[in-house]
Amino acid sequence: MNSGAGSGSGGTSGAVPTGSHSGAPTTAKTASTSHTSAAPSSGSSTSAPGAVAGKDATVVIGVGTVRVVIYEDYRCPICKTVHDQIQPVLNTKLAAGSIKVEFHAIDLIDHSAGGKGSLAAGNAASCALPAFKFQPYREALFAAQPSETDDAFADPNELITIAKTVSGLDSPTFEDCVRAQPYAGSIESTYAAEFGSGKLVGVPSVFVNGTQWKVPSSGDVAASFTQALAAAGA
Repeated sequence: MNSGAGSGSGGTSGAVPTGSHSGAPTTAKTASTSHTSAAPSSGSSTSAPGAVAGKDATVVIGVGTVRVVIYEDYRCPICKTVHDQIQPVLNTKLAAGSIKVEFHAIDLIDHSAGGKGSLAAGNAASCALPAFKFQPYREALFAAQPSETDDAFADPNELITIAKTVSGLDSPTFEDCVRAQPYAGSIESTYAAEFGSGKLVGVPSVFVNGTQWKVPSSGDVAASFTQALAAAGA
């Protein structure tokens, strides 16, 4: 169900720039230079072919010239493993201003195994962006990840409880966003465009300047990712 694998884990802390919602869902092969890490903003996802009405769930962080695109599912254990190992690399490169990272939440496990937790968690992560808490809440979601067969993230109360561990995030605005799921349509649209169409087959799927990085099945995942960034100029 999920492609890519990694072993071991690494730290995920570190200050990184805040991000913005992009104007419309994009594919990993289409460059976008119109979004920066300035104050977060929400965009309509109706401007792209096949997009649906609602807020765009895509989150863009950083101002660098090397573009990293990550498709991930918060219910996916391999996504967590890879995240734990490459996030310190991302943090370093973001702090240096050498990369721009585009995050796409995917509800792949919902589609393949049932449930709604992937969709709900992806929506909640985007809900955290206006409070400038996308990265810490994303970290908290991976840290609190249930087993793949446990659809705990489908419960909005669980997502809100996790938010209470992130200082300054939980608020009536955030809680309303978690329950209303304004980003759900965008997440479903991205799934249909990239995975339902067969363009991508598993998560995590990571692209560096349009070229897919092959996640090593063994060895030093962080070193492999660092090499891929260096080859792209970051």
